[in-house]
Amino acid sequence: MKIEICAASGCARAIIMITFVVGCLLSGCAAGPPRLQPSGLNTVFAGKDGMPFADYIKQTRAMMLRARVDINDGNREMVLNANLPFELAPDTNLFPLGKDGKHRRGALLVHGLSDSPYMLQPLARHLRNRGFLVRTILLPGHGTAPGDLLEVHWQEWRRAVQYGIDGMKGEVEELYLGGFSTGAALGVLSVLSGEDIKGLILISPALGVKDRRVALAGALRSVRDWVGDIRDDVDYAKYETFAVNAAYQIYLLTGEIDRLLAAGKRIEVPVFAALSAEDVTVDAGRAQEVFRRYTTSEHNVVILYARDPRPEICAGSGTIYCEGSYLPELRILDFSHVALPMPCDDPHYGLRGGYKSCLHYGADREKRGICRNDDTIWQGEISDANLQSFTLRRLTCNPKFPGMRERLDQFIRNVAR
Repeated sequence: MKIEICAASGCARAIIMITFVVGCLLSGCAAGPPRLQPSGLNTVFAGKDGMPFADYIKQTRAMMLRARVDINDGNREMVLNANLPFELAPDTNLFPLGKDGKHRRGALLVHGLSDSPYMLQPLARHLRNRGFLVRTILLPGHGTAPGDLLEVHWQEWRRAVQYGIDGMKGEVEELYLGGFSTGAALGVLSVLSGEDIKGLILISPALGVKDRRVALAGALRSVRDWVGDIRDDVDYAKYETFAVNAAYQIYLLTGEIDRLLAAGKRIEVPVFAALSAEDVTVDAGRAQEVFRRYTTSEHNVVILYARDPRPEICAGSGTIYCEGSYLPELRILDFSHVALPMPCDDPHYGLRGGYKSCLHYGADREKRGICRNDDTIWQGEISDANLQSFTLRRLTCNPKFPGMRERLDQFIRNVAR
């Protein structure tokens, strides 16, 4: 029997809410294990203005040791080294300090949503070897337990980035902001807000979210804590259980960027960006639109990895490199959102790394087992088309990372001229 209880638009909202309430009852919005609860230690940025960076790292380490429930004597240093903020300084014999005691260049790198600074270690090492003083920060809600993303607000991420910027300005002559996904969006927001930045380095930037249902996340937070299944969180370098509130915060963050662009603000610094056309997490098309319409530098460089790199998808301002991502010799269909910042020799996320990304198979034990254990299966983005055709492992590294690194070096040389 069908009962009409509201008008069409209201019915849609009611049905959505009823669906999520029922789902909550079935899958559990209850307390759950400790890792799914807020630790009470990591939803606001605890750094203080002027705090030395070494003290910030020490404070974050102490917080992490208190908040993480998965740390033991066997994995302590591995977990901490993946999740802690860090600093890499160049060899001053090769890259001498200026007369004012500053490094010539610095880069503040910001990780993505549910990730950790581990995702940026390869890029950080490369920039250090090119003479940069490099620092990363840990965004509030990250590096401890998924439950800490239940109550975090994007403004706290902004505070963390601002702390990083302010601390580096006194130590470098030129500051670049770099980031992956949400971290890239925070870099764009800083530039639109007037920060004096030399250039942006954006990897899979979250300037729009692919799944339009993210707009519902604000309402859904009251009835459901988690997106999809509750995971085991076996990856020590990121969360695998994803909070509805986290989705809502990235929706608000991208909305703030859109508001500033609509108000006439522009990205007036050079931009280096790497995108995957097949990305199912962020909207690569929106990022291309932003670079085309709202940037002003002639030094912009965009790398677009595409399974079918047709010339018509490579329109934009600055220099656009379209590169094919279909690599059958490696059994790679295309590049995923999470692949781009990571080289394929990485011991954790590389092609022969210890972590296998198979979360998309949820409770399907057979396919999950194949995904984890059969190294001959195809890898790529977890798009509907790919999943309908293949048993697939999500690609977690970028086979063309060395080429991306070379393009970045050329970008920095051009900006410095």
